Amino acid sequence: MKLQTPQLYLLLTILLNPWYANVSVQALTSNAKESPQILNTDICSTAQGRTSTCEVELDVPASCVKTDATSDCPIVFFFHGAGGTNDWFAKTSGVHEANMIGVYPQGENGWNTGPKDSNVCQWDDFSCTEDPDEGAFIAAIIKELREELGANGNIYLNGNSNGAALSMRIASNAGADLPIRGIITKVTQLLASPPRSGPGVLNYNQPESGGPKISVLNIMGTEDKVIPYEGGSSSVFGQDANFQLMAALESMAMWALHNDCSEDVPEITTGVVYSNTVDANGEATFYSYQGCPEGVIVEHYALHGAGHTFGQKAALDGVEIDYAMAFEFINRLEGADLPVTPSPVASPGACEDDPTWHGKFNAEHTCDYVAESPSSRCSWENTDGDKASEACKVACDECDTGGRDPVVTTSSPTASPIENLYCEDDPSWSGKMNAAHDCDFVALDPLVRCNWESSDGLKAMDACEKACGEDCLL
Repeated sequence: MKLQTPQLYLLLTILLNPWYANVSVQALTSNAKESPQILNTDICSTAQGRTSTCEVELDVPASCVKTDATSDCPIVFFFHGAGGTNDWFAKTSGVHEANMIGVYPQGENGWNTGPKDSNVCQWDDFSCTEDPDEGAFIAAIIKELREELGANGNIYLNGNSNGAALSMRIASNAGADLPIRGIITKVTQLLASPPRSGPGVLNYNQPESGGPKISVLNIMGTEDKVIPYEGGSSSVFGQDANFQLMAALESMAMWALHNDCSEDVPEITTGVVYSNTVDANGEATFYSYQGCPEGVIVEHYALHGAGHTFGQKAALDGVEIDYAMAFEFINRLEGADLPVTPSPVASPGACEDDPTWHGKFNAEHTCDYVAESPSSRCSWENTDGDKASEACKVACDECDTGGRDPVVTTSSPTASPIENLYCEDDPSWSGKMNAAHDCDFVALDPLVRCNWESSDGLKAMDACEKACGEDCLL
């Protein structure tokens, strides 16, 4: 039907008015920085296992939209960690400076890459229709980008922790529905077992022999207590022995083998400078797998002494991991040796609280909450392992000058901050669904279970101080 003048005027108003930036996008248009669009809401409403929290943000720089409303810019998915959100990617991803399209999906309390208390089905019930089918969800997003919006660039996945596990999972199932070119993964590796888990058919945990070639950049800490560098079991799997991780280098060797690299023994470079705001003189080792087909890169960094978090402004040889290193990796694959203009960041002397940080057990435990009792709360961590002392500089009085007044200790008879760190669990508390779900049971998987409530509404995080206390000396 031919558009009449009033209809055309309304269409142009919707497309050009910034007020409409967060409506569901129906055509590939650019948006202002930090004002992402919402991808077709039908993706969430029709996807298996999704709730009202489901959302897919689309971040399109003006430089990425051609005159015919299509794009060849690289498309980068950013996957948050367990319990995280997609809220902050639009402010931090840097896709507008990198001339790439950002896609920021929201998971269902993380991503369904292993056993979850919120799942209805067992992990080996592949025909389950209730739990999130992550492969199908990402495939539907890609289909919308390709077929409806004309976003034709190569597709990359960037994830941290549980988000990296999803990246590994999606890449392992790459094919026509999941045309993945490369992945950038932090603090996780491939699963050694089981071969499959979760609903659907795009649920394999190791890359298929003969499948598409996938470039891999993997970065891990050698002292990670959550996802062990040497592999094996992990607390994130809720004590399910069916789930075992490969050792980091074993995982990389599998990717090298999958990609037909001639050598599964990498070229090793020691003495890479690993720095963050706390330590400028850390060290990392770089592993580069040789003899890969043209256009395929397989690389790994082992950050010596690092745990499940690398610290603020973590960098390797001066290149920040989030996300300048990811963009340099993508540019190499795209055949562009272009320097990446980093997102504007505070100068080294600036001191402020991170407005996105909150404790891993409660979204209300923000920097402002930490400031009410910094002597005990500045040791708390978020779901990515970032300590309040690093993220809440003002609250924790970590600034060179300024900030909140420091806590003044006196000789009053009240308990000292150190004494307050010794916690006890309430022996009478139990979850409302099962009397056997006491504080000891909560301690087996605190990331999930500390949000549980008793029959009278008392949360485990309040009753089970020892099991859930981020500031306890256990």
